[in-house]
Amino acid sequence: MKLIYTLVILTLLLGCNNPKDINLKIENLPEKTIDAQRELVSVLTGNNRLNSDHVINSRTTPKERLLTRHYLSEVFNQLNLNTIEHYYRQPNANFLIDLLVSPFKGTNFYTVIPSTTNSKDYIILGAHYDTARNCPGANDNASAMALLYGVSKKLLNVPLRQKNVMIVFFDQEEEELIGSKAFAKYLKKNDYEVHSVHTFDQIGWDKDLDKAVEIELAPKEIEDIYKAKAKALQISIHTTKVNSTDHQSFRDLGYNALGITEEFANGDTTPFKDTPNDTFDTVDFDFLESSTKLVFEVVHHLITQN
Repeated sequence: MKLIYTLVILTLLLGCNNPKDINLKIENLPEKTIDAQRELVSVLTGNNRLNSDHVINSRTTPKERLLTRHYLSEVFNQLNLNTIEHYYRQPNANFLIDLLVSPFKGTNFYTVIPSTTNSKDYIILGAHYDTARNCPGANDNASAMALLYGVSKKLLNVPLRQKNVMIVFFDQEEEELIGSKAFAKYLKKNDYEVHSVHTFDQIGWDKDLDKAVEIELAPKEIEDIYKAKAKALQISIHTTKVNSTDHQSFRDLGYNALGITEEFANGDTTPFKDTPNDTFDTVDFDFLESSTKLVFEVVHHLITQN
């Protein structure tokens, strides 16, 4: 009984705040995309306050992740895109541990840039929004969230879109890919017609300034498109077999899925991953800007083809 009492108390302590108690008013992001991306990363890492009432120093606890979801929802509302929350629960073999909020409960959230042709096909673009405990997570993974914002903003200006684009933010990547595993199952259960899944993790470090990116376990036809668009932009692309982040959750269920990152396998990657030093000032925004252009060109190609 003492163990049960302790677990119940922990549940109450870790529980999320009521969303109605959170002041969601934020300033509009700058009009220029790269400036908006800077602001987004700054807020998501505690470099700037979310507003007068709240600051997001890391994205680990239920409250921090709740604030992150509300902030990003407001950001996408500024693009006239509504976000939808996907709640999940991962059962544990021990029902007593199941009483705890983390890591067995979580919330992914997503928005859809609709096709202009009533297509049922979806391209999924995703990035995790959580961090290791007490880490600002600027490169891992606010950089990727900023990339998705920039790509979304550009895609909304494409007049003819033959496919839907779903932008999704995964919870609990840092805890064995729990969020993306749950979301992949959600897509499968609801019979989404998925063309491909592109997940982004750490896209803000470029010490040698060569703007190179890595694509992880890409299907051949998609790899070729990335390479062609990168060549046109004078960006180097390296292919790897890294499977340790969210794209693996989708590959496991048979989806065409790949990861996009900085030069993780080649060694030009942040040395500050999962540390308190993964801060706003370590992000290379020129690299983020060039990577945003690359991903936009790839997705633009995919959604303008029959």
